[in-house]
Amino acid sequence: MTSPIPLKGLDHVVLLVGDMQRATAFYTEVIGCSIDNDLPQHGMRQLRAGASLIDLVDISTEEGKWARPDIAGGRNVDHIALGLGPVDPETVRAHLAAHHVEIEEEGDRIGAEGDTLSFYIRDPDGNSIELSFPPKT
Repeated sequence: MTSPIPLKGLDHVVLLVGDMQRATAFYTEVIGCSIDNDLPQHGMRQLRAGASLIDLVDISTEEGKWARPDIAGGRNVDHIALGLGPVDPETVRAHLAAHHVEIEEEGDRIGAEGDTLSFYIRDPDGNSIELSFPPKT
């Protein structure tokens, strides 16, 4: 059985950081990213990395505490987001259900290509994967 999920590529990766200024300086000055969006209510900054985003979450802040690992140093990547090509969300929902994959969260987000619907699922090892649909037109 082939999957009906049309993958386009990596939309974004979410990295947990302890100092937003230090991390921003590294990714902008050393790596060459640019600041794309700030989401201070989540302790988050989105950096443009070509066609993709690198989201930084400052887990040292109250706003970023949602992403803190249960154990200090327990993880650094919160989730990866896969950009999808054109597909009906209901087709993806049915496909995931057929494979006994639960959608843990869904909603509107800001992805690398703009405002989008996304589904959050987990792989068999517990890693969080965001399936990011094409932008709303």
